Amino acid sequence: MKLKVGIIDNQNIENESQENQILLIDNYSRGFPTDRIQRIENIVNNCIADVNLKIVHYSQFKSEKMDQYIGIILSGSNLNVSSFYYDDRQKKKFYEELKLIREIKHTPMLAICFGIQIVAYAYGAQVCRMRIPGLGGEIIFLILNETDLLITHKNIPVNVHHRDFVSPNDSEILNNFNIKSISRTKGYRIVQYMSHKNKPLYAIQFHPETHNPLFFHSSIFDDRIADKTRAVGKEIIENFLWMCYYKKNHK
Repeated sequence: MKLKVGIIDNQNIENESQENQILLIDNYSRGFPTDRIQRIENIVNNCIADVNLKIVHYSQFKSEKMDQYIGIILSGSNLNVSSFYYDDRQKKKFYEELKLIREIKHTPMLAICFGIQIVAYAYGAQVCRMRIPGLGGEIIFLILNETDLLITHKNIPVNVHHRDFVSPNDSEILNNFNIKSISRTKGYRIVQYMSHKNKPLYAIQFHPETHNPLFFHSSIFDDRIADKTRAVGKEIIENFLWMCYYKKNHK
C-alpha cells in the first residue's frame, strides 16, 4: 500500500482490494435460513492464497465487467432448476446467471449443487427431479474416474443435499463435459462431478462447504467420517482458489 506524506492513498486501497477477487453468487432465497454462504466465506477468508471474496445475491447479479474477477463460485440453493420448465418467472430471475454460464470462457468457475444443475440447464441438458424424497444432508462415498487439480483423491466422502440432479446419459452433458464421478443413489444415476471439455468450468453436485463441526450429528455419522468429509470439502474449495490465483498471476 502506498502512502503520501501521511495521507492514505484511497485509490491504491481500492485497487488493492479488487485484486485477486473471487465472486460468489448467492443462489439462496432472501432470508432463507442457511449458513452455507458463510461457510464458503470462512473457507476463503482462512485460505492462505492471496484472494478476496465478493458476495452478490443472484437477484442483484449483472453479467457485465466479469474481467475483474479471477474466479467465480455458484452456490447451492433452496430453489429448484427443474421448476424452470414450468415457471417462467423463476427462470427469468436467473437470466443473468444463465447468460454468464453460457458466455464465460477463460475465468475459472466452480458450480455447487444448484450450480451444477443451472450449468446443465444453460448447456441445454435436462435437469431431472427425484420422484421420491431427496437426499438431505447425507454423506456418501464417491469414486472418481480420474483425479485433477480440483479433486486430488480418487475415493472421497462428500455431503449431499438435493432432489434435482443431472443424468450422466444426457447427450448435451456428454458433448460438453467430462464426467468424472457418478453416484448410484436411491435408484438414480447422478452426475456428482463434471468438468467442461474446453473451459475451466467445474461442477459438483455435492456440498464441499460442509465443514462446520456442528453440522453432522455423531449419532448418524462416525466422527472420523464427518471430519474427513469436512476436510475434503475444504481442500476442494482451497484447490479452486489456488487454481484461480495461479491462472491470474502466472500467465
